[in-house]
Amino acid sequence: MKNNILIVGSGISGLSAALLLSKKGYGKDIVIIEKGTTVGGLLKKYDYGSEFGVFDYGMHNFLETGIKELDDLIFNLLPKNDWQILEGKNRDLTGLFYNGVLQKNTPYFDIRNLKEEEYKECLADFFSHLNTDLNISESKIVSAHDFAIKRFGEKVASKTIIPSVEKIHKMPAEELDFMATLFTPMSRIAFADEVLVTELTKSDKLKGLIAWSDQRTLPLSRSSGRKAYYPIKYGAYRVVDEIIKQLKESGVTIMTESTLSNITLKDNAIDTIEVKNALKNETFHSPKSVLWTGGIPPLGQALKTDFTGLKFDKPLKTIIVNILLNKQLNIGDLYYFFCYDNRFNTYRLTNYINYSQGAVRNGLYPVCIELLVKEQDLLNGFDPEKTAVEELFRFGITKPDTEVKFVKAEILEAGFPMPSLNNINGLKKIRADIKSKNLQNLILIGVLSEDNLFFQTDVLIDMYNKLNSF
Repeated sequence: MKNNILIVGSGISGLSAALLLSKKGYGKDIVIIEKGTTVGGLLKKYDYGSEFGVFDYGMHNFLETGIKELDDLIFNLLPKNDWQILEGKNRDLTGLFYNGVLQKNTPYFDIRNLKEEEYKECLADFFSHLNTDLNISESKIVSAHDFAIKRFGEKVASKTIIPSVEKIHKMPAEELDFMATLFTPMSRIAFADEVLVTELTKSDKLKGLIAWSDQRTLPLSRSSGRKAYYPIKYGAYRVVDEIIKQLKESGVTIMTESTLSNITLKDNAIDTIEVKNALKNETFHSPKSVLWTGGIPPLGQALKTDFTGLKFDKPLKTIIVNILLNKQLNIGDLYYFFCYDNRFNTYRLTNYINYSQGAVRNGLYPVCIELLVKEQDLLNGFDPEKTAVEELFRFGITKPDTEVKFVKAEILEAGFPMPSLNNINGLKKIRADIKSKNLQNLILIGVLSEDNLFFQTDVLIDMYNKLNSF
């Protein structure tokens, strides 16, 4: 088969790329190659039947990119009245749990929650630190430890950022790339009320370091102004289902349970791709384009790049624990919160009802607890369901007589990346080797296809810009 557009991987970047190109008339030329049994990546669903219903793979919504064609592509997948529009103060209400306290006013560390003496020490050190050079070149390799200290000073970093990234990734901050500070909101700190923050942040230097004291009163002028969307009837999978429907209508071929067995190169291009499938093997000759979303190391192996000296740190296992309760959680209006408290295994807790009324099923309220766990702990008998339920009640956010009516843990095959310096440096080397081959029909898209590219919105923007040549 010749002149195909091959898309390897069927997460949101691969599916959106296929949809975008199908709208431009390439539908019948597109082949999506997915190793799993279903498509959708992290936007797939867990379906526990009519009694317990459907769950997302954790917390997901759709944030505007600011690119009209791309935003319309996603928004028009469902009728307008099928979307819950999250905007203004309700765009993304996030909290954090640290030192036994659930902080609701801002997703950034509010150092006023520290002990009074620690607060004073951190504040004094922060302002003293402002006399130093705060500029950090992202082109330089710098650890999460050094990044936090250079940004906020040693006192703030040691009381907030450093122990938190170490808790999340279970690795010393000196061994973590500064990308580890980007996964959750750690680029600012809160320490004062709005009147003082307004005055202090007239300085551009301080504006990037100081968080607004209450996310619900954040002026529109200080936010991106972009809206977020989520299906009213609950389930990010509804978006995936509609994409698949439209792709099939436009003639796109979707090959699941398919793996690449060999790639050959010729004249600075991918010449053939051999695919093994449960039903048959297929060889694609002279593809017009190969859009690779399946991760950098697998592509490096397929292209026989040099892995000499590279030994990657294992990622933690991402475990999704889906829970149904007979009562709503007592966390106010928060959609979710991150847990930085090292006495807990929880990474994030999501309360679906707060951003989707359709989440309730049979009078029960769905909650998701995401755990990041070492593989060895699982082998040693770590019980994710027992742990999640125990921590849920230990957070102090359940109402009297709350009962767990359903709990099910799901271990993701591919979950959270391990942002160690070792891994990030290895990815950069492999990516550079791939790009040095100058393959004219290869386009890298998806998570970590470029430095620090992780969040869905940024991934989609990057994908859109790279497909401008079509």
